[in-house]
Amino acid sequence: MNERHPTPKTTAIVETILVCTIYIAISNLAVAKDIFGASQWFPRFSDIESDVAGGFTTGAITQIILVIALIILPFFPDARKAISTLRLPAAKNGWRIAMIILLIEVIVLYLGWIKEFDKLFDASTFSISMSIVPSFDGITQEIIFRGYVILRLARSGVSRTWQIILSGIMFATIHIPYFSLADQDLITMFSGFLIPMAGTFGLGTAWAFAFQQSEYKLMPVVVSHILVIALVQPWLAYTYAIN
Repeated sequence: MNERHPTPKTTAIVETILVCTIYIAISNLAVAKDIFGASQWFPRFSDIESDVAGGFTTGAITQIILVIALIILPFFPDARKAISTLRLPAAKNGWRIAMIILLIEVIVLYLGWIKEFDKLFDASTFSISMSIVPSFDGITQEIIFRGYVILRLARSGVSRTWQIILSGIMFATIHIPYFSLADQDLITMFSGFLIPMAGTFGLGTAWAFAFQQSEYKLMPVVVSHILVIALVQPWLAYTYAIN
């Protein structure tokens, strides 16, 4: 009897989904449990601002630890390769696409999320903290969801289209806790959950495409991601806090 063995493509897909699922689950659990007590690190903030800042801080620290663990383990050479691309020059087309993504994302979020435009000029400690602390996610998430995922899939011959789709799905999944389904009717669920999740998936796929166009070099998407967070995160955090 001939035994069927998983194809390299199937193995790569299963591995990346499993790794990303563990990464996402641990990150979100750490935030939910406030495992570092980070909400107490901001005594000058209001209670709600401390909770929001503590959540973003816990998430950033946890994801840094998880990336370090992944590159130390000998089983994931693509994670180490992803990091090594940060010091390599990327194709100009990749930079161009990554900057266009940045511009579109900032415009869409400013127009779609910010209800009080005076907050765009808020230089409070809370706003500055929300520009700096979550910016580390722009590094760790690109290493995982673009670098590791796409390089691992590419090495096993998975098509460029599926590299983009799987990268986008994993990136969207880690953002699910941002949007609540509790006590929502169908219309509110559509506008408050499904549309933002579709947008996050679209952003992830766009960065995946930019990564490919950068000749699989991470720096353009890392810079784009960091700038999106720095420019938009304070206002998203503020909106999240008041809601």
